Amino acid sequence: MRFYRILNDELLHSFGDKIGDVPVCGKRLIDCQNESVLALGAEIIDVVSTEKINETVAHFVFHEHVFFTSEFLKECLALGSSKQKNLQFCLNRNTFNERYVLPCKQDTEEYHVLEFYYYQGEGQLEFIPVEQELFEHVTVMPSQIIRDKLFHMDQCDVFACNVISPFHLLFINLAMNLKRTIPLQKKVPKFLRKRFGQTGGSWFYRGLKRMNKIGKNCKIHPTALIEGSVIGDNVTIGANSIVRLSTVGNLCSISDNVTVINSILGDKTYIANSNYINSCLTFNEVFLIHGPYQISVFGENSACFAVINCDIRLDQKNIKIPTSQGVLDSNQEFLGVAYGHRSKTGGGNIIAAGRIVPNDLHITPPDNIILSFKDL
Repeated sequence: MRFYRILNDELLHSFGDKIGDVPVCGKRLIDCQNESVLALGAEIIDVVSTEKINETVAHFVFHEHVFFTSEFLKECLALGSSKQKNLQFCLNRNTFNERYVLPCKQDTEEYHVLEFYYYQGEGQLEFIPVEQELFEHVTVMPSQIIRDKLFHMDQCDVFACNVISPFHLLFINLAMNLKRTIPLQKKVPKFLRKRFGQTGGSWFYRGLKRMNKIGKNCKIHPTALIEGSVIGDNVTIGANSIVRLSTVGNLCSISDNVTVINSILGDKTYIANSNYINSCLTFNEVFLIHGPYQISVFGENSACFAVINCDIRLDQKNIKIPTSQGVLDSNQEFLGVAYGHRSKTGGGNIIAAGRIVPNDLHITPPDNIILSFKDL
């Protein structure tokens, strides 16, 4: 079976990275695509347009900005072999996809539509949803943040998403970071997962500790708590810090009294004392001080100095985001900020939810902050 990847020299909206180079849990998107296809023993061929494809047998076509797992491909193969039609794959609107598959313009009321196709001859394309098994996980949150108080963070290994903004990339990373829990969950019968697997139970925390992977030459304080996390090489973690369900790159420094939850930290990221990082993605060499920072993206060599990072609207309406397809409703009530590469945001600034700080922009402290003194 052949998979054709359409290359259009796409760039990540606002950040400007080649789309194939954007990071997904420490790997490049293009490498993730290659690994998923090769895992099925299939061949991947790069072309610049569908006009360059001259096939007389069944084949798959996808655009370079589509992320997918090997489990997703297995389901697509099964659907392709069982249908005598040309197919465009999509995902149902369930609690997992509503959290992690941010919307695109081509979506319908029923489906999240992917730029991923199966051709076996002449004829129209037909939407077909890919089946998913969800591993349910829900957190109760204050009603001031989430109206019904339930914040779904399900896990699923059958996953795909179009990457059309830094926020789409963020949620792909969050989903793939939590995907590491699924092999362990699959070993437990469903009724036991519901009874013992929720956050707070002793079985939950025992399972997390079994998932830890610690790299070489790390300096981890004896009072630090590491749970369900992948720690790279030469990482420093200070006293009383918590790293839970996160992926930490090489040469990162996590200072004392820091909490890092459900996050992916790029190489050489520095998290200053007493910070709180929740569901964030950092590129390499990011510096963060005086959070909290939640559901946000930080570009390479960016820095935030005591910034107030808004992540909700007070009216609790969905947050809109800029994308390569224009401004779209993110379908999220809870969403942070995307800080561009090499941007620096000074202390005392307030950044609204769903905004993208441009690359190289230095935002100085606001006027009400004293910057200098004059002689009296």
